Amino acid sequence: MKLNTQMLEQMKSVDIGAVDKETLADASGFTFDPTLPKETRALRMLEQFKNPYCFRYGDMVIKLEFSEEGPSLQDLLTTFFLRQKSGL
Repeated sequence: MKLNTQMLEQMKSVDIGAVDKETLADASGFTFDPTLPKETRALRMLEQFKNPYCFRYGDMVIKLEFSEEGPSLQDLLTTFFLRQKSGL
């Protein structure tokens, strides 16, 4: 899948409040294979999700947004799961 800047901007600009969740890819069955190179994993995610910025997990719609100055996604998820585990 070849992406250009315009396509990425369209993906990022999806309005989560207006999108029909049934049109979004369901990520609930998606698994990452850590043995594959990063590029191959990213390509597989793009092929399945179609839009890596907006998708659903079951009935929950998820939209990812990133900041150049912010923490990495890995750091955010690690913090989130540690808080969940501790009951916060």
